[in-house]
Amino acid sequence: MSTSHNSYASTRMDPYVDLRQRIISLQLPPGTLLSRAELQARYGVSSTPMRDALLRLRDEGLVEIYPQSRTLVSRIDLPLAREAHFLRSSVERNIVRELTKTIPPGLIDMLRRIVALQEQNSGPEDLAVFAGLDQTFHETLFKAMGYLRTFAVIRRESVHIDRLRALHLPLGDKIDRILAEHKAIVDAIEAGDPNRADEAMAFHLSQSIALASRLSHDWPGYFTGNID
Repeated sequence: MSTSHNSYASTRMDPYVDLRQRIISLQLPPGTLLSRAELQARYGVSSTPMRDALLRLRDEGLVEIYPQSRTLVSRIDLPLAREAHFLRSSVERNIVRELTKTIPPGLIDMLRRIVALQEQNSGPEDLAVFAGLDQTFHETLFKAMGYLRTFAVIRRESVHIDRLRALHLPLGDKIDRILAEHKAIVDAIEAGDPNRADEAMAFHLSQSIALASRLSHDWPGYFTGNID
């Protein structure tokens, strides 16, 4: 997950959007030094929009800015990851319970299509596509309830748990287990079983937090705080 100066090749991407994605996906790992001059060259922007992008990322807890000194990609904050997990699990478990009561037309087919696309993009070279489809799966559940504003809030608050998840996504059989868990959620909604849907979602969302202690032991320089 190392980076090089070549990764700053010139592009016209929005600096905030691109940097955020690269930090969350660990293309820019915790502790990476961000050169403002190199970033301005990469994105073709002046100092003011670059500063504004970095300030937004700082406000989300993704970078640490030391005035007149340096800017670093922040470490994964385990207490904040745990808090985000509590928020997300509380909301999504209730969403799937509600969806079992009245299933919107086409929802099950849409969810199954997303899972099928994940299966088609489950190779080691497809992690970015797989992760994007995973977000689409969960966004679809919020959209079915008319809760897209809530989804946006949760996405904003989940940056540390998203990076935690990106760290273990390539490991072992994680992708196969995500696919199985998504299918279990869809099956429970389709069956109209709120308790089963609740349990399936709770288990699915607990896995990143469950591995946090091990991951922080394996990559101590990536983390701050404790999960317990």
